[in-house]
Amino acid sequence: METTSRSRTTWNIVKTVTNNRKSTSNTQAMIINKKPATNLSSIANAFNTYFSTVADNLITKSFLEENTTNEKNPLYYLEQNFT
Repeated sequence: METTSRSRTTWNIVKTVTNNRKSTSNTQAMIINKKPATNLSSIANAFNTYFSTVADNLITKSFLEENTTNEKNPLYYLEQNFT
C-alpha cells in the first residue's frame, strides 16, 4: 500500500511541476475529402497524409515547372535575382 501511495504522490508532483493536467477536447468537425469528420483518429490520419506528401508534391511540382521552362539551371534563378 505504501508503494502505491509513493507512486501516486510522485506522479502528482510530476504533473504539478510540468503543468500536465487532463485537458478537455473541443474538437471541431473538419472537412476531409469533402465530408465532415470528428473522429480524432481520422483527423490525425488526414494531417499525417498531408504532411507526409508535402515534400513529394513540391518536388514533383518543381520538376514539372523546371521542365516547362527549358530545364534552366537553378543557378540561373539566383543570377537573375542577385546581380
